[in-house]
Amino acid sequence: MNAAHFHLIINHFPVIGTIITMFLLFIGILKKSDDVKKAAMLVLILTAVVTIPVYVSGDGAQEMIEGNYDDVDEQYIDQHEDFALYSFIAMDIVGALAILSMFLYRKPKEISNSFAVLMFALVLAVNGMMAYTANLGGKIHHPEIRSDAGQNDSSGESDDQGKENEGKKEKEDDKDEH
Repeated sequence: MNAAHFHLIINHFPVIGTIITMFLLFIGILKKSDDVKKAAMLVLILTAVVTIPVYVSGDGAQEMIEGNYDDVDEQYIDQHEDFALYSFIAMDIVGALAILSMFLYRKPKEISNSFAVLMFALVLAVNGMMAYTANLGGKIHHPEIRSDAGQNDSSGESDDQGKENEGKKEKEDDKDEH
């Protein structure tokens, strides 16, 4: 397994982990269950820990693909890398708050619903950041999800249409010469 493969395998965990955390927090808030809220904090801590190798493996993945594949759009690599740093920092801050909550709200003290709602809002924001980072990463190698997918120029022609029109023009030019 190479660095790019490893990065692709584990890069889904931050998005999925934050979704699971939000689900658990939502249930914990509704049921006013301290055990469920603490389980959410544990999932968030694990997600923050897994985010470390996700972020670190990105450099190795970049080295493997940059300049080596024709279908990779390298302009998205820098965008993905830049926003990944912000997402990584945000995830680690929220993960640190989750660790702190495990010490502050040890038995017999319960996690208050107001703290759980705050954490829910923070995790929602981090999930949005992680999803956007993942979207930027997907654009590196998946032209079908880019906003300019299938466009060759500002006229909106796809690559195939442009090539087809160029071929017709060449044939017409050849006829005109004879």
